[in-house]
Amino acid sequence: MAKILTISIASFFALAFALPILVTITNSFMTAYEIANRYSLTIRPGNYFRLIEEVSNVHFVDMTLVPAWFTLEQYINLLINTPTYYISFWNSVIITLPAVAGHLVIAVTAAYAFELCKWRHKEKLFFLYIVIMLMPLPVVLVPQFVMAGFIDIQESIAAIILPAIFAPFGVFLLRQFFKNMPLEYIEAAKIDGAGHTVTLAAIVVPLLKPATAALAILIFIDYWNVVEQAVIFIPDIRQMPLSVALSNISAEIVFAASCFYMLPALLVFLYGQEYLVEGIQLTGIK
Repeated sequence: MAKILTISIASFFALAFALPILVTITNSFMTAYEIANRYSLTIRPGNYFRLIEEVSNVHFVDMTLVPAWFTLEQYINLLINTPTYYISFWNSVIITLPAVAGHLVIAVTAAYAFELCKWRHKEKLFFLYIVIMLMPLPVVLVPQFVMAGFIDIQESIAAIILPAIFAPFGVFLLRQFFKNMPLEYIEAAKIDGAGHTVTLAAIVVPLLKPATAALAILIFIDYWNVVEQAVIFIPDIRQMPLSVALSNISAEIVFAASCFYMLPALLVFLYGQEYLVEGIQLTGIK
């Protein structure tokens, strides 16, 4: 009985969390006219739709999972008539991929140095890493903004990418993996005369594959959905990532745009979910 109750409760919460995604996907096949009627939109001449917040015209959203008519109109308008969408999409790619690649390089080498190299005050510095990692994002954004101004990158995507590369989360995560990794391989490499560079490249990196894959997925999702940093550091709307530019997408195609926006993160997660689970287990994170 307890098992059935647990499964029922878990299923309920799973469906509750999945409902917004299901609504977004099904409503992306909805006509612009139905979107206007269901989501408080006022029809303007020339078939343009705008969200109008008028007290006299406010009513509850008439949400549905099944549109009255299924059509590809939103996708056609998005892919053919909205070139700014492609610009924002590539802005997100330009931010996310260097952030992931750079973060992995720094995290692997720093975690190796913290766990397998002997040097003074490393535990104090690692404690500082943890303190910074636990700070809320608005607190960290203040010194990031100051440093971005100091090196003159405030109004560019570099102000987002550089803090992402040197973020402490990956170092913390991978160091937990090193604590559970058998050291016989590394000791054998040292006996054979291998230095730190050879040991890291030939032995540690292959062993780190599950953990680095899990870290890459987490960092990709984090910076594909970046909002606060983009709003603060990028004043030019043409350089905005898709996570921010969605707020300026026309309401008549917003559901289709949202589906395309979440597609890369969804594919990355589905492709790497086994690595994610295995990597988190191997790092010992509870």
